[in-house]
Amino acid sequence: MNQAANSNRANAATDLLVLQEAFQEFSKASATLETSYKELQTEARRLSIELAAANEDLQRTVAEKERVKNYLKNILQSLSNGVLVMDSKRKIQVWNPAAVRILGLEDSAVTEQFEDLPIAPRLREWMDAAFLMQGEAEDIEIQTGGGTSTPRHVIISSSWLVGSAEGESGIAFILNDITRLKELELKTQRDQKLQAMGEMAVELAHEIRNPLGSIELFASLLSNELHEDTRLKAWADQVVTSVKFLNTIVTNMLTFTRSSEPHLQSLDLLELIHGTLLFLDPVFQQRTIQVQRPDRWPLFIDADAQMLWQMFINLMMNSLQAMPETGRLSVCVRECGDSVAIEIEDTGIGIPEENLDRIFDPFFTTNEKGTGLGLSLVHHIVEKHNGTIAASSEFGKGTRFTISLPVRSKERPC
Repeated sequence: MNQAANSNRANAATDLLVLQEAFQEFSKASATLETSYKELQTEARRLSIELAAANEDLQRTVAEKERVKNYLKNILQSLSNGVLVMDSKRKIQVWNPAAVRILGLEDSAVTEQFEDLPIAPRLREWMDAAFLMQGEAEDIEIQTGGGTSTPRHVIISSSWLVGSAEGESGIAFILNDITRLKELELKTQRDQKLQAMGEMAVELAHEIRNPLGSIELFASLLSNELHEDTRLKAWADQVVTSVKFLNTIVTNMLTFTRSSEPHLQSLDLLELIHGTLLFLDPVFQQRTIQVQRPDRWPLFIDADAQMLWQMFINLMMNSLQAMPETGRLSVCVRECGDSVAIEIEDTGIGIPEENLDRIFDPFFTTNEKGTGLGLSLVHHIVEKHNGTIAASSEFGKGTRFTISLPVRSKERPC
């Protein structure tokens, strides 16, 4: 029995020892686990910091890419040349406002599908060829627009785009609007023709002008001698009138070919106007034109007398041509502060409204016998004197020209 008790005590001691060892192992495992957990926390904090830094770098990179994208987009939008980009499947990926304007399209007309783009057949064929040739097609010059849009002359070139990955290739079309250049070329050609015509006109005018003076002189003398024979006198007066018209045309041609500056000097404007009316009196009498003349008072301006005389001759001759049989010509002068207004009004056939904006253009005329230089010279002379001219007309009732010139005298009503 004692032996059994001893055995039990020995077993209990052994179990206690095992239990102590187990606790020791558990404590060691707990310590190791705690150390590992702390290391894991440290690693997690390090990774969080690195991840936050990487995320911040990524956000900066995305923001930078967005900034560059917007910058390039702004450049594309502001280019004067048109840009149109298609991918390998012929879908339109990029275009700018200049391309839409040059092609004469509306923004809503530009779609992804190239086939749906409303462009000229010739341009579509060239773009198809350029695509098949991978941008190696020769540049094309073509006229775009028309209809409701303004026609434009355009040179279009192509360039093949190669992407970094398969299927990213495409083609870019560059549209260069040369409309202004074409206009300048045409203007240069016209100027060259006008220069040649001008040189010829000067030679002809000088050759014609001398005999004209003799014809007018002898016709005037003949008219004075034939005061008793009204029929023959009327014929002589007709010669004088015709010579005056012809002399005006010749003078216009000479003036048009010379780009001279005005020689300003003080002159009495009203005296010049009355002198011009007196010069044309034979024509007024022959045409039975009633003339309303302005009052006289000292009205001095700084101007070129020869140029203003030519201006008034042209305006009054223009009125006479509008009144082939009879009518009334009114000349009114009034001062308005530091300028003077001269109104020349007739009761002729008038000017159609659609022609009013063009009457001062060189060579524009609706008169089969006119040259289209008279009113153009008038406008040129007025501008040279820092003045303005305006025309108002009612077709079938008459026309009024209003000229404003700088003046230096006291005001007086018309």
